[in-house]
Amino acid sequence: MAHQSDHQIDRYIPARTNEGWGIAGLVALLALVCIAGVTYVYQTTYRHPTDLRMEAAGAHTPAVGGAH
Repeated sequence: MAHQSDHQIDRYIPARTNEGWGIAGLVALLALVCIAGVTYVYQTTYRHPTDLRMEAAGAHTPAVGGAH
């Protein structure tokens, strides 16, 4: 039969609750950079469907001087 100890050794192990803030800040900064990037791409490439510069799918604008 295995030997079992009936007494418990009391130990105080302090919690390290302030670790990880650097990584959390880095993740938050990365999220903000991603949001800024997406906003920039959206603002520079989006065209409203009624925009006159918008070309229909499959439509082809003829080259300057006409087709030969």
